[in-house]
Amino acid sequence: MHHTFHETWPDVLHQRPVYREWDGNYAVSRFVQSECARYIGFTPRVLLLGVDVDRFRARRLPMLQSAQAVILHPARVLPWKGVHVSVEMLALLRQRGIGARLIITDTQRIVDWNEELVSYREHLLACIQARGLGDSIEFRATPYAEMPRLYEEADVVVYPTVGEEPYGLVPLEAMSMARPVVGSRSGGMLETIVDGETGFLVERSDPEALADCVAALLRDPERCRRVGRAGRAHVVAHFSARRYAESLLERYLSSGVTEPTA
Repeated sequence: MHHTFHETWPDVLHQRPVYREWDGNYAVSRFVQSECARYIGFTPRVLLLGVDVDRFRARRLPMLQSAQAVILHPARVLPWKGVHVSVEMLALLRQRGIGARLIITDTQRIVDWNEELVSYREHLLACIQARGLGDSIEFRATPYAEMPRLYEEADVVVYPTVGEEPYGLVPLEAMSMARPVVGSRSGGMLETIVDGETGFLVERSDPEALADCVAALLRDPERCRRVGRAGRAHVVAHFSARRYAESLLERYLSSGVTEPTA
């Protein structure tokens, strides 16, 4: 039996949790590994998740269209995902004379333990109206199967999480699509984004710093594309789903599991 920790919290299962007796336990990031050690006194092995680099492959480079630049924030509309930071960022860009559109993924079917989805969305809409950004922000409901094309529509991807991000697949998907990504210095994102090379990391809850990075990319299309290309190469080399699956299979086999036959 093998098990993966995608995040952790104080153990509430049993005094002797069953996973401690299993053949393999893995954490999706070093951050999650350290959180497991901190909260439940158990240290799983690290096995970094990957993404399908064939599926998440761009047909168009960023900053080549003549229309207004597109910034994408692909995340659940919950407070800890920092969507309000992206709204403030867009307002700052407008103040600096930089025109851009912001697309926010509008996922309704999500786990909402604290019942924040409705109230937070209402808060965001009020902020957008107060700042006169209604013509520049779009909430778009996008099935996961269509996410590669949504990334391709974007020129820059932002992911300003204000909480602790256990890992964050969005930066990997964005980089795989050759899109520069600006994320928070939060949790597992420090393990995937190479600051200044494949994207940028800013302090949490800092729309000014986020706007600075995005503005620098939008003002320099060649740099935007260069960072995007570096991100694509980084993900292909280190974070492909095939690499992850092969590593996991190797661990299965090393624990005595018989490889399936056709």
